[in-house]
Amino acid sequence: MTIPLYVVLFSLSLAALPVILIVAAAIDAIRGSRWALSRCALFFVFYLGCEVLGIAIAAGLWVGRLAMDRTRYAAWNFRVQCWWARTLLAGGQRLFGLRLQVKGLDQLERGPILLFMRHASVGDTVLPAVLVSSQRGIRLRYVMKRELLWDPCLDIVGNRLPNYFVRRGSGDSTREISAVRRLADDLAPDEGILIDPEGTRFSPERQRRALDRIRRQGDEALLARAERLRHVLPPRLGGTLALLDTGTAADVVFCVHYGFDGIRSFNDLFGGELIARTIEVEFWRVPASLIPED
Repeated sequence: MTIPLYVVLFSLSLAALPVILIVAAAIDAIRGSRWALSRCALFFVFYLGCEVLGIAIAAGLWVGRLAMDRTRYAAWNFRVQCWWARTLLAGGQRLFGLRLQVKGLDQLERGPILLFMRHASVGDTVLPAVLVSSQRGIRLRYVMKRELLWDPCLDIVGNRLPNYFVRRGSGDSTREISAVRRLADDLAPDEGILIDPEGTRFSPERQRRALDRIRRQGDEALLARAERLRHVLPPRLGGTLALLDTGTAADVVFCVHYGFDGIRSFNDLFGGELIARTIEVEFWRVPASLIPED
């Protein structure tokens, strides 16, 4: 469904781009929103272009897969994944004037690692592929929500690599946790697993719902710890603890960031909330030897 849809949308939006930009620029001039709508229109067409090109490259790899062994085929798909993320981030930086400040890249000198990532916006999803995989050469296995399969590139290339798309709310948490745990099988020294311990993007409303859920469970100690959190959700422990319990001797690397906060809807984006922001990212590492076995 989405492959022809994205191709059609890209073709139509590219053809109509001059008209779209004239209308968007007129609205921006009236609103005084630092050309926010015009930037969004350009980025939307840019994103669709990346998707269409990514689909074409993935199709080419599929045609040529018989000439490759499994390792080489996976390596080429990994390169496509990194290119896609780098290109989207570079486009976002250029169109919205974003600045990226990163600390702790030296914490990513080697694997295997378990990467625990803060999740605040759709925009932060490309950071691991750019900073960890492209720049440091660590091949990440992703734990992602199944809804992301609507994105053609994530669906096609993501299913060629050892990732898992979680069925949230499936009612069978044991099956989902077991599938996440299996990502740690045969984890190589240059690989890692990425999971968002919060399970979804932070928002004050989601934070209230999470606290209510813990309150209903009657765990007063956990509730006291969760109530101290201000900018992250209480972690969903199932998949996270399952990965810690696999015996892979992988270090844990935390990735925190600030700057994408507050960009939760198209209205925020159209209002220019993202323009000229500084995205601060920091990594720190906990050696496997310091992680309690219990």
